[in-house]
Amino acid sequence: MRVMKTPKSVDLEITNRCNLRCKYCSHFTSEGDVGQDLSTGEWLEFFEELNRCAVLDVCLQGGEPFIREDFRELVEGIVQNRMRFSILSNGTLITDETAQFLASTGRCNSVQVSIDGSVETTHDAFRGKGSFYKAVSGLKSLMKHDLPATVRVTIHRKNVRELEEISALLLEEIGLPEFSTNAASHLGLCRQNAEQVQLTAEERSLAMESILRLTKKYNGRISAQAGPLAEARGWLEMKDALERGLAGLPNCGYLTGCGGFMSKMAVRADGVMVPCGLIPGMELGRINQDDLKDVWQKHPKLNRFRLRRNIPLTNFEFCRGCEYTNYCTGSCPALAGTLLNDPYHPSPDACLRRFLEEGGRLPEIPV
Repeated sequence: MRVMKTPKSVDLEITNRCNLRCKYCSHFTSEGDVGQDLSTGEWLEFFEELNRCAVLDVCLQGGEPFIREDFRELVEGIVQNRMRFSILSNGTLITDETAQFLASTGRCNSVQVSIDGSVETTHDAFRGKGSFYKAVSGLKSLMKHDLPATVRVTIHRKNVRELEEISALLLEEIGLPEFSTNAASHLGLCRQNAEQVQLTAEERSLAMESILRLTKKYNGRISAQAGPLAEARGWLEMKDALERGLAGLPNCGYLTGCGGFMSKMAVRADGVMVPCGLIPGMELGRINQDDLKDVWQKHPKLNRFRLRRNIPLTNFEFCRGCEYTNYCTGSCPALAGTLLNDPYHPSPDACLRRFLEEGGRLPEIPV
């Protein structure tokens, strides 16, 4: 995989503030941590540098992006610098007027809204009272103005048996073209609330079976880059390759689970550049002080991180003797960093062998 001369896209945490405190938020590590946001001028200055570096698009994140009073001014700055944008939001602050503004720019790639239940009791129990109806209202406003609206469903212990109803709400009643799924992970507030939100091996098995079946029912209108659906597809492919006697799978047997830092990077709300928003502690420099192109091409931490892809899984005691090694990628470095304090290690949470040893089972539904 080739490293781009400059990042193709950049994730921007434009604020640390949020109007909710979701129990499985990967951004916050405590109920109260907020920190200092950058000023309007600081972001606008950085957008000009992104333009000079030929960055194509940015993803506005938080916190909750729509909480910034200067949100429109920031979006206008992005558009003036010839970039496209996407937004990750809890949806509760999106009004019809806001959606109309976003549509008027002609440069919005997508707006992702978080909805985790088919009814308010499920959703609000983990995201806050009243948030369900506000999120649904925000989503409908986006759709009314023909914006590319998407939904991310975080699967956890309390909604894992509600996936059928959630799918019906989103795809049939609301009429979304598709939605994506993930699972409560080990990052941020989720670690503190693990007993309430993180799936057991049995619940993980149930989630994989349910979401695969629903994906077939709705003709592929459910997607995932992580979580039960992605795990089911990946693990079933590994099992099939082993049973067929294949020597390995492409790009497997090494720590190739993430290639994002070859073409994208992130900026924290305080202006510190990092390889990924889920690895906030690996600081690379500060915007408007350190040259973005130099950081991207020359920073030793970032270049070392890219070499992670060359580390064989057989280097790790954790993987030795595992029959799936030649079909595995080691998964997410952020998870490995959180669980083991070592992003240069395979993630134990994504280990098929460990999942099976803990009583998990792979779905019998063909992918």
